[in-house]
Amino acid sequence: MGLIKLIILGVLAWLAITLWRRAQLTRQRNTTSATKPDQAPVMVRCAHCQVHLPQDRALRAHDSWYCCAEHRDVRPD
Repeated sequence: MGLIKLIILGVLAWLAITLWRRAQLTRQRNTTSATKPDQAPVMVRCAHCQVHLPQDRALRAHDSWYCCAEHRDVRPD
C-alpha cells in the first residue's frame, strides 16, 4: 500500500512540474509576441535614378527626393 501511494505522489509531482513549466513557456511566448516588431522605414524614390531608399537617408529638394547631392544638383535637360 505504501509503495502505491509513493508512486501516485511521484506521478502527481511530475504532472504538477510539467504543467507549471508549460504555463511559464506560454506566458513567456505571449509576452514576447505582444511586443510589436520595429516598423519598416518609409521608402522614397530618387527623382533622378529611380532607386528606392529610406526617407531618413534621402535628400529633399523642392517636391522631390534624391539619393545623393549629385543627383539633387543635376539639372534636367
